[in-house]
Amino acid sequence: MRKLNKTWGISIGFFVLAVFALITLVPFFWIVVSSFKTYRETVQIPVVFFPASFTNLDNYKELFGRLNFLSYYKNNIINTIGITFPQLFLSSLAAYAFARIDFPFKNVIFVSLLLALMIPIQMILMPRYKLILDLGLFDSYLGIIIPSIPSVTTTFYMRQQIMSLPWSLDESAYLDGAGHFRIFWSILLPLCHSALLATGIMCLVFSWNDFLWPLVVINSTEKYTLSIAVANLQGQHLTRDNLLLTAAVVVSLPMVVVFIISQRYFIEGIALSGIKE
Repeated sequence: MRKLNKTWGISIGFFVLAVFALITLVPFFWIVVSSFKTYRETVQIPVVFFPASFTNLDNYKELFGRLNFLSYYKNNIINTIGITFPQLFLSSLAAYAFARIDFPFKNVIFVSLLLALMIPIQMILMPRYKLILDLGLFDSYLGIIIPSIPSVTTTFYMRQQIMSLPWSLDESAYLDGAGHFRIFWSILLPLCHSALLATGIMCLVFSWNDFLWPLVVINSTEKYTLSIAVANLQGQHLTRDNLLLTAAVVVSLPMVVVFIISQRYFIEGIALSGIKE
């Protein structure tokens, strides 16, 4: 009887997960399908779910003809890489300091950083903008990258991961003459690979899709990110929904590929996460 109840529980769990997965995938499936529709099919009532032809690539041809997507892809890749890797490295260093090193007012500083998460991004746009102007970084890649590198969320998550590792690792390394950076780089950081991968994916997605800050900083058309380019497809009086949905597919496709590729390593990283005392 207990085995039967366990089987039913697992089956119900899988059914609930399947329903949630379906709810999550339907909007993306709708976007992909709609990218093959004509404008008339997109706005037609009653709604037409499938296009007349899945071989109709007119939307993609028109989109790449109107916008220089290769240039926008290059801008996105530069900004995303420039933000993700420095953010992971510096946030991990800060996390190690908060988790392993005793210094004055450590807890006060950390709590202050957590309180900073409650401040909406819109409230710090003007100070950021003034700082970028003073540094002469307006309308440049560095103007997007530098203010986006510090991350309280990444620091907090990495700190929690490092705190979960046993102190015996540090003590053994101290006895062998290792310093703080050697312990951080050679011992603790490799054991946090699951956390690094998870936060790296989140940072990658956020940086790739960021719209507000690049919109404020970038003025030159050739330095537009994909998000700004897609936003410019919305007309004042008429929006070509079929082109907008096609652009959404083109913009989101790299992140879908990254997720598919990294999913296996992400799961393995969690399963083989650090040693616990």
